[in-house]
Amino acid sequence: MAPVLCVGALIRDGRNQVFAHRRSPTRRLLPGTWDVVGGHAEPGETPEQALAREIEEETGWHLRRIEARLTDWQWEHQGVTRQEFDYLVEVDGDLAVPRLEEGKHDAFDWVAPGNLDLMMAGRTDGDRRLRDIVARAVRTRLTARLRLDPAGRWSAGDLWRVHYDEGVAAWSAGRWTAWTAQRRAAEMGSAWEGEGVCTWLAYRRADGALVGRGGLTLRQLDGQQRLDVGWALRSGMAGHGYATEIGRAGLTFAFGDLGAAQVVAFTQRQNRRSRAVMERLGMRYARDITVDGDPFVLYKLGAADAGRSSDAGGPAASY
Repeated sequence: MAPVLCVGALIRDGRNQVFAHRRSPTRRLLPGTWDVVGGHAEPGETPEQALAREIEEETGWHLRRIEARLTDWQWEHQGVTRQEFDYLVEVDGDLAVPRLEEGKHDAFDWVAPGNLDLMMAGRTDGDRRLRDIVARAVRTRLTARLRLDPAGRWSAGDLWRVHYDEGVAAWSAGRWTAWTAQRRAAEMGSAWEGEGVCTWLAYRRADGALVGRGGLTLRQLDGQQRLDVGWALRSGMAGHGYATEIGRAGLTFAFGDLGAAQVVAFTQRQNRRSRAVMERLGMRYARDITVDGDPFVLYKLGAADAGRSSDAGGPAASY
């Protein structure tokens, strides 16, 4: 028997929080649990049509735009297998006043990094998959041209594509194997969970093309833990301002969301292209350093100077 098709809508507010509502205790399927907007596709409906209908029925809002399909997964309950597609979407309507569907949902909330465990309330089966999908949406960032998707186990294939690229490998100690990409993707997912920050995979919003990766990592420097911003672009993606766009999103996340006092960046001394991006971001050369015996340069930017680091020649990040 073919799985029942389900769709889910990851609706975010201006603070990147995801809308969730609680299923009424009288519901036959998963009563009293927290869920995202969505449901079963009706006969003859496309997933996109089902998505628009479910959003209107369950919230009173209207689908404006599908940003991306983030997940395609299966789950089973009471012997029925369901195939679910979850979409990151934009909606029209007053986000402060959802119209909950009477008899089906009895409460709503906005999920942020600090209350992700709300998605596990009432889950007697302990299934964390929906919680982790919401976490991924909460950590996703949109810039003018890019979708920055937090890396995790689901990213192993695209992470390998980035690090197998000749242009990336030239500055990253060679090409990664598929096994290395799987291991590193798992480590990145764990870092997002444990530290609340790590690498994004960058996709072009216009057509979904894989651009590269970038973001923030925690590093020990001079006896202190610092946020390090970085980026790497696939061949053919350089020269369009994407590295600056990724870097600026990382700085916004560091100073705006995390309240960092300072962000650092470093690269090989001869990597003029990367150094130019650091300077466009307002970062300033600090000193030469040695990494694994090789000469690197260190750049820094403090929170007090971050507001004066705009790059008039590149697109600004939008959140």
